[in-house]
Amino acid sequence: MNNKKKHLKKILSLLLSGVLVIGGMGIAVHATGAKDTSAKKETVKQTVSPEEKTEISKDETVYIIAGADGAVNKVIVSDWIKNAIASDKIQDQTDLENVVNVKGDETYTLDGDNIHVWDAQGNDIYYQGDIKKELPVDIAVSYKLDGNTVSAEELAGKSGKVTIRFDYTNHQYEMVDIDGKQEKMYVPFAMLTG
Repeated sequence: MNNKKKHLKKILSLLLSGVLVIGGMGIAVHATGAKDTSAKKETVKQTVSPEEKTEISKDETVYIIAGADGAVNKVIVSDWIKNAIASDKIQDQTDLENVVNVKGDETYTLDGDNIHVWDAQGNDIYYQGDIKKELPVDIAVSYKLDGNTVSAEELAGKSGKVTIRFDYTNHQYEMVDIDGKQEKMYVPFAMLTG
């Protein structure tokens, strides 16, 4: 019986994680049609089969520029808006500052509440920007030289057996009900440090 509960908790955890990841993929991206929307809709109906993707989606990658101790110096966010329906205009809500199109000539105008209206011309949009929000995951870096804890500055120029440890602290979670009890369910993140 206890084994079944553990198995059920694992399955629920995986399902909730999947729902959170999938649910966050398309948030804040909305397409508006061309000037002649009826003609555009007709064209889309004729050229796009039901099996094909017929929506706009957004992939986001966050790059953290950090010091030797893990302290954050800069956060760069890179977004790719996939324009599967070849929309002429795309509305994208973002909290990024200093937004720059990194692959193409498409421009945008601001339409209030951080909504960027991109003149997509049927193309995908690739852009980057800076953000000043608190990160959902913290990183701490520690160093050991020959088994003794040292700072990054003390390590420079020395030789011996070096151990570098990266510790991550996840702050993003949802409260979920498991067997009538409220539990913290942490959002899974894939971390790459180099």
